[in-house]
Amino acid sequence: MKKRKKYYNGKVVLFATFTTIVLVSCYFLFSNKTFQYCSNENYLLGIHDSLPVIEINYNNYRNDILEEISLKLNKETCCKTHEFLLKLSANETVNVTLFNYCRSCGIICGNRSFTRILLNRKNQVLVNERPIPNDSLVNYLHKLLKKPITSYDYVENVSIMWDLTTNKQEIEKTFIAIKKAYQLYYEEIALQRFGKHICQLTKKEKEEIKRNQSSIYLGAGNRIFELIPPPPKQ
Repeated sequence: MKKRKKYYNGKVVLFATFTTIVLVSCYFLFSNKTFQYCSNENYLLGIHDSLPVIEINYNNYRNDILEEISLKLNKETCCKTHEFLLKLSANETVNVTLFNYCRSCGIICGNRSFTRILLNRKNQVLVNERPIPNDSLVNYLHKLLKKPITSYDYVENVSIMWDLTTNKQEIEKTFIAIKKAYQLYYEEIALQRFGKHICQLTKKEKEEIKRNQSSIYLGAGNRIFELIPPPPKQ
């Protein structure tokens, strides 16, 4: 298993540390129709009525975002793990688990691997430091999700980061893209294994296809590493 990737503090960029399971119906993926999630999709999405629903200002500094979440949850976040639903502008929610690493937390040894998604100040998408066209993110992540656990590109969790000046709409579009990728993965697995769509699966069947780890860690406050463009050819 890969070791957790570490990021370093920076002044202008934004990260928070979140976890989320995100998926969306293929009906939403391939059409403009408003789709009502079925109970199986909500289960795989991690959408539960018992969780608090909050919104955040993406274009704040790290400490301001963490303070905002702490106030809205009415809970201390430092060295704590909190699960909640993050509300997007499209009136859609994603399941998020916040972990706020503070200096007082001590050494944390993680055994999770991360696929890193970065949105820079130009709203460009980088996946594991590789530039990806924004409209190709769904298919790119879907291919990674199908990789075996022994593969270098295996996706266990996703870390999504953005710059302080990244457009809010682009950030939320990236959330949706990740959800679509997970949905596409689950829909494909359901059809291959059971010959059914997700909404038709029994309780036992949906448990069988649910990934043990399917999380997104969001960022605010660490340095964003961007690829340096190669020098022009002479």
